[in-house]
Amino acid sequence: MTILGMREPEWDGSYRNRVWSLALGIGAGAVLLFLQFTPRPFLATIAAILWLVALMGVAALVQIRQAHMTARRLGWIAWRIAGASYIVGAAILIADPLLGNRGLVLALAIALAFTGLARLSFALGSAQPGRFWFFLSGVVTLAIAMAIGFAWPFSLIAPAIKLLALDLLVLGVTNFLAHIGTCDNRMSST
Repeated sequence: MTILGMREPEWDGSYRNRVWSLALGIGAGAVLLFLQFTPRPFLATIAAILWLVALMGVAALVQIRQAHMTARRLGWIAWRIAGASYIVGAAILIADPLLGNRGLVLALAIALAFTGLARLSFALGSAQPGRFWFFLSGVVTLAIAMAIGFAWPFSLIAPAIKLLALDLLVLGVTNFLAHIGTCDNRMSST
């Protein structure tokens, strides 16, 4: 069976994870485009925050699913931490959608930093072929956490929302690329 030109591998279900990752990347790209081209910034911000909360929930599920697909204990812990941190970030966005509370902004930055560190630790402790993409995703997430934590307050909420959408876009694309590399190597070895 093929969907989007990809065959379903029989070994570990990574095809489903690739589709989730692709959908996450497409959704984050849609949020970025929505923010760029809408004429009403306040309505766009509230709508984008709701989209981002939903996408962060999906990203948490993708990362928790990744934990179940990982055989090593370090990977299991790293992906669980990354998923839990995204859930915390989504809860912070629900609690303070306009990010006016400095304490919640720092908590969001810390949650994103934990996510980035978890992805970096997985990439550095992993021996799989797609680990470079996970490393890149962790670096981008850490940079975004630092931008939100140290460069706050922005004059508008839109830059922070764009950074979060960019983080989700990078997560979706890098997960997709990492799983393509893993599947290609497994198919060529059989």
